[in-house]
Amino acid sequence: MGRTVRELGIVWSLFFFLFLMGVAEALADKIILENGDALTGTVEKVIDGKLTFVTDYAGAIVIPVSKIKEILTDKPLEIHLSSGEVLKGKIKTVEDNRLRVEESPERTPATIEMKNVASINPPPIKWTGIVAAGGNLQKGNTDRASGFITAEAGRRTEKDRMKFRYLFNYGEEDDEVTTRNHYGEAKYDYFFTKRFFGYVGAELYNDRFKDTKLRTFAGPGVGYQVWEDPVKFLLLEAGLSYFNLDRYDGKDQDGLTARLGWDFRYNLLAWLIFTDRFQFYPTIGEGGDYFFRNEAALNVPLSERWSLKVANIIDYNSNPTSGFKRTDVQYIGALQFSF
Repeated sequence: MGRTVRELGIVWSLFFFLFLMGVAEALADKIILENGDALTGTVEKVIDGKLTFVTDYAGAIVIPVSKIKEILTDKPLEIHLSSGEVLKGKIKTVEDNRLRVEESPERTPATIEMKNVASINPPPIKWTGIVAAGGNLQKGNTDRASGFITAEAGRRTEKDRMKFRYLFNYGEEDDEVTTRNHYGEAKYDYFFTKRFFGYVGAELYNDRFKDTKLRTFAGPGVGYQVWEDPVKFLLLEAGLSYFNLDRYDGKDQDGLTARLGWDFRYNLLAWLIFTDRFQFYPTIGEGGDYFFRNEAALNVPLSERWSLKVANIIDYNSNPTSGFKRTDVQYIGALQFSF
């Protein structure tokens, strides 16, 4: 009798185990590759034509979408189409390599072409940026104080990018202001392809000691994203800008300029990062006048968010007000916080 009870217990345990295994597999997502291999797990996301599939036995696996024959999910996914439309629901592959998205309270079932899927479960849009500040104080035979602050914020999606920047530099000597300038930039990029984008942007500059009440450049253009990864970043841009130079004392100017520029970053070493931003504005129909601004910097990371920054900023005007120099150069040391 005791043996029979034990045998029944073993049978029921085995049955229960197999039942749980069946339920687990039924609740799992499933993909079938072109070579016939079948995988069970969880579809995490699809980005840039690659599917991240999480399994219990091999962790996260990245698979090119072109190598996948069928997909079947047990939980709703967020499907972003190339048109900008977003669908949400469980999906499965149907005939002709199309995906069927289950119905929801807002809509009926939808069948979409796989080629029209831009991404699935893309990461949430996050704003990132930096705040940096530095200063100098000297007392004694010479009383000198200076300060610098800059802030930058931006966000990036598959289709667009937005950026805002602000820089302020101040200095005084023997209680007399000797340096005070402001620089601001706002820019929006829209990607027509993975690398080619159009943009519209504006730059504002004020410097009493350069006879510049407000210098404005604003206009559209196009750009090409050469690199964009954790080690290196490079974009090239060209466009047209309306410019207006409102001076304190000299003659005001306005008109049309071309715009050429780049934005570059390279991690030279694990502890040393070089960045460079350059904008060149040759005027059109203004006697060959031109402006350019270059910001080069070295960053030494101290931790995940903190770093030391040493920067050099050159601002050039080929035709300044009489008595003012063409070139202004700033050297800046600052402590930087990233978010």
